[in-house]
Amino acid sequence: MPKKKFRYTASIINRLTLLMFFLGAIALVALSFSIQVANDAKGGAYMVNQLGLLRMKNYQLLTMIPLNEKEYDRLNIFMDISSSQQHLMILKRYNLINEFNQLEIDWKTQLTTKIKQAQKIDDIKTDIENYVNRINHLVHKIDQKTEKKIYYISQIQQLFIIIIICFLIIQIYYLRHHLLAPWKKLIKMADAISNHDFSQRFNIGTKKDEFDLLGLAFNKMSAQIESQYLSLEKQVIEKTAKLQQTNKIVSFQYQATKQLHTSEPLCERFLKILRKLEDLVPLTQFQIRFYESDDPNHYQQISYDNQHKLPYCQNSKCSACLTATTSYQQNSFQRYWYLQENGEKYGILFALQPTEVILTNEQESLIMGLIEQMTTAMKLERKVEQQKQYLLMKERSAMARELHDSIAQSLSCLKIHLSCLQMQSDLTSQNSIDLLATMRKEINITYSQLRELITSFHLRLNQTGFYASLVELIEEFNQKLQFNIQFEYHLPLNIINSKYAFHLLQVIREGLNNIYKHAKASHVKVSLKIDDNQIISICIKDDGIGLQNDLKKDNHYGLIIMRDRVEILNGNLAIDSNPNQGTQIVVTFKANKTIPFKAIKE
Repeated sequence: MPKKKFRYTASIINRLTLLMFFLGAIALVALSFSIQVANDAKGGAYMVNQLGLLRMKNYQLLTMIPLNEKEYDRLNIFMDISSSQQHLMILKRYNLINEFNQLEIDWKTQLTTKIKQAQKIDDIKTDIENYVNRINHLVHKIDQKTEKKIYYISQIQQLFIIIIICFLIIQIYYLRHHLLAPWKKLIKMADAISNHDFSQRFNIGTKKDEFDLLGLAFNKMSAQIESQYLSLEKQVIEKTAKLQQTNKIVSFQYQATKQLHTSEPLCERFLKILRKLEDLVPLTQFQIRFYESDDPNHYQQISYDNQHKLPYCQNSKCSACLTATTSYQQNSFQRYWYLQENGEKYGILFALQPTEVILTNEQESLIMGLIEQMTTAMKLERKVEQQKQYLLMKERSAMARELHDSIAQSLSCLKIHLSCLQMQSDLTSQNSIDLLATMRKEINITYSQLRELITSFHLRLNQTGFYASLVELIEEFNQKLQFNIQFEYHLPLNIINSKYAFHLLQVIREGLNNIYKHAKASHVKVSLKIDDNQIISICIKDDGIGLQNDLKKDNHYGLIIMRDRVEILNGNLAIDSNPNQGTQIVVTFKANKTIPFKAIKE
């Protein structure tokens, strides 16, 4: 669509030309009036002179009385005046032409005849004097008219002077208002544009002129430059904000990487990172669900924005779980991401996202990158724990092989020799027979203890941790006992380290093995829990026949081994058993580390 062409309706040049024309016209009119009055005054003076000649001619004729015929030509005194039509026009403008014509007629009709007939001066003197008086009267009227003309022209000149002064004042005002003011406005706009101020605008008048044309061009140019400047400024602001956001993201990723690979507990590391993540993405209420095994129903969940610190948290300086979250809207939905790699799940990350908010690709990438880092950190944590288990198991396997190849072989050889010795018939002394029986019994006890120790050394932990290994142990004895053991596990994740895990599993195995061999129980309960003082309790209870003999007797060597293992844990072992009333074994010890959690009710 073609643009509408701007047309100005009142050109400054035309208006200035018109002003100069008006000023010149006024001057010309005043000058024409002055010239006309001057001509009239000049003509009046000429007529006064001519009338003076008439008077003089009248007096000359009076002195020549009586006239002869040769002097009659002197009587034509109006000949020169009548031939000057230009000066007669003065008398017409003065309205004295009739009086002049009457003088001429009276002269030609009356006085000429009387002068011709007069024989002496006295005969015509009176008439001549009266005629001269009439001429003087006409001269007086001409003088009055001329004076009036001069006064009139002076008044007109004063009037024109006033008009010219007023016109000049109006012209100066007009020029200042319509020429100087727009010019100053354009100069001001030019200075403002040079100083990056594009808010100035030129006011377009109703009657458009060249300044309005320039002002319109300045307005369009200023508007376009302002639009481009604001657009560039907006782009700069957006780019700056984007760079700042990118810098924050890069700094966050760097700090997150450092935080994830510190020696702090996972809960403290993750919660600090997630709280900082709230400042970069429109998500709130982050929570992490940790898996210790492949069982998805066994998990513990940590979060911040808690009212109180968890009672069994061992790090008194940590307050990650008490950090307040940012404000969030009620109309939000929950999002979650799996922390997994190669099909192995380590946990789930939860967050609340406002309904009307959509995450950008950059924010989604940031979250996914953080999830990969967190997954890697959990994987490394589990790998470190598995490495510790592997080194411990390798050491224990080596010890088991040494025991089996040395002491176990020697004891086995001693048992064979004692059996052969007891089979000889020359042993007639009862004391010798009793001594051999006692020695065989002690060797059997020592051999059984050694076999239990070798079995303990060969015990392996499940790769997913203590909980999974304990579940496998419970399943093993469920099959042996032909009924399901009541199992209750209320410990935080990863609270049992690899060193303690072997001893605890062996203690539980020994307890369940005693129930399987001797208790004749129909119900068994195994429970693990932790109290507010970070004391872990392991309870093994059955409804069997109980311990029939004294617990301090040597034939309860399995319980002795259990006490030894509990002492390694710096814990206590309590056994409560009465005949036919079941047995309860309680092991208590202090937790050495913990991960605080917030249980989620399903």
